[in-house]
Amino acid sequence: MSNTRNNISATLLQNWWKKRTNIKELRKIHKYLSISLSNEDLQDLSNKCHSITKRCKGDGAGLSGGTLIDMLLCDFFAERLPLYSEYHEGESDMLLCGVPLSQKKINGKSTIALDWSKNEVKEPREQRVRFASNIMIINLRAERWWKNNPTHTKSNIKIAYNDIIPSGIYLIDKQFCKYFVGLSSNNKTDTLIDNQFVYIMLKRSISQKLYIDLPSPNKDLKFNILNAFL
Repeated sequence: MSNTRNNISATLLQNWWKKRTNIKELRKIHKYLSISLSNEDLQDLSNKCHSITKRCKGDGAGLSGGTLIDMLLCDFFAERLPLYSEYHEGESDMLLCGVPLSQKKINGKSTIALDWSKNEVKEPREQRVRFASNIMIINLRAERWWKNNPTHTKSNIKIAYNDIIPSGIYLIDKQFCKYFVGLSSNNKTDTLIDNQFVYIMLKRSISQKLYIDLPSPNKDLKFNILNAFL
């Protein structure tokens, strides 16, 4: 009798989650990206991002390099994806296949935020809807984030934290984030996502097969800002 009750509960939970998840539209995006971006396209993106990262070093260079890579990603998607358009509404940065996405770029183990400026928040903090958009994370460096599990884990999700996170394009369901990703704050934002939660988001994307591999750089390109002008 208890097994029957457990099976019914599990089925109800699955049905409840299916009604609220955004996996179907993310699978559509994943299929579109897989078809539209060739291996050569992804290799070219990897090489160019690596070139910018190498060129931008020193105090404050991380921010300027990140801005340049964000600009590169926008132009890259616009040139190769007819169903892409910029869309700056709330947390969203783009529309892909008609679906709003928030774009985040990381270079291995990282902390991210839904927005970085407290001054840009117009409505009261308690009225804002968090994780209003599905998220695309572009990870430029494959690495093991922890040799062992962190001493203090911040989530009740039971996973191993010592897997290698590949470089790639990750799609993450906003509903999953609403229920399982915690937000914190610092002097720049009230929507900070700690690296443990970023790791969980990436692992979720991999488990849902919503991840596209980004190859390691194989060409040493020279980045010259003068070549950016038409």
